[in-house]
Amino acid sequence: MKTVVVDASVAVCWFVREAGSLAANQLVRNDVHMIAPSLILPELANAVWKKWRRGQMDAAQTEIAVREINRFVPEIVDMAKLIEPALTLARETGHSVYDCLYVTLARQRDLQLVTLDQKLVAAFAGARDASRVALIDDWLQAS
Repeated sequence: MKTVVVDASVAVCWFVREAGSLAANQLVRNDVHMIAPSLILPELANAVWKKWRRGQMDAAQTEIAVREINRFVPEIVDMAKLIEPALTLARETGHSVYDCLYVTLARQRDLQLVTLDQKLVAAFAGARDASRVALIDDWLQAS
């Protein structure tokens, strides 16, 4: 079974129809084991809260998303274990500590981070961790 790190951009797609929903659901159908730092929880909650404020989700849907995320990402890693190397990576790359938490987890587990965040992929292009960060469609095609 393949394992990947996923971020909140992918997780949102399991609960709201988005441009990346087909690809995010393909990870589930392909029986990919997904892990994430615990940061995914507040990031997902914030994303669905924004969608609720815009009228794109109702309150019950937001609660389902937060409650059911573990069905899709059964392994949530305490970000306290990742924070120091993520800070170092952020200083090296000039990219946010938030995103570096995901990349750090991928680095520590020798995995790839699969994302819909094109800015994140672009930020790591040319960096030593470029091969660890992949757009979900590219990762699915390569798998």
